[in-house]
Amino acid sequence: MLLRLITVISLITFMLLMISGLQVDVALYRGLLVFLALFTLIYLAIFFLNIIRDKPGSKRSTVPNYDNTRQSKDD
Repeated sequence: MLLRLITVISLITFMLLMISGLQVDVALYRGLLVFLALFTLIYLAIFFLNIIRDKPGSKRSTVPNYDNTRQSKDD
């Protein structure tokens, strides 16, 4: 799904560059750069989000006693 979206965006960029009057090789080069940049950014973001989410030492809840139970001093 994301690969299709990235491909469509880069093809639209290529089409707009061709309509604006750029040479074919320059438009193709810039369209390829847009594709590679979007692909890299999206998949690096997914990779880092997976690392952050699956971090083994992290605690799920940062708020102690979330269920509002009181601990007695005798325990």
